[in-house]
Amino acid sequence: MQYNGTQSVLTLLIQLAMIVVTFRAIQSFHLDTFFRHPPQGLPAMVVLISIAIGYAAGSFFAEFFIVLHGLLNMAH
Repeated sequence: MQYNGTQSVLTLLIQLAMIVVTFRAIQSFHLDTFFRHPPQGLPAMVVLISIAIGYAAGSFFAEFFIVLHGLLNMAH
């Protein structure tokens, strides 16, 4: 799909916001309490999982808003 400048900025902001929300949500689980000796890579794993889930959710919502905008323009 081709993006113009406004759509690109909106998509980027939505994806970054969703990554931050996902990161905070995963941190609220306090995963280190589930381990007797937490692995050294646990913080990196939390960051990578946050990026993966946040990117997917952000892409979904950005695409949803773009499609909704297209539908509203078609109705006029």
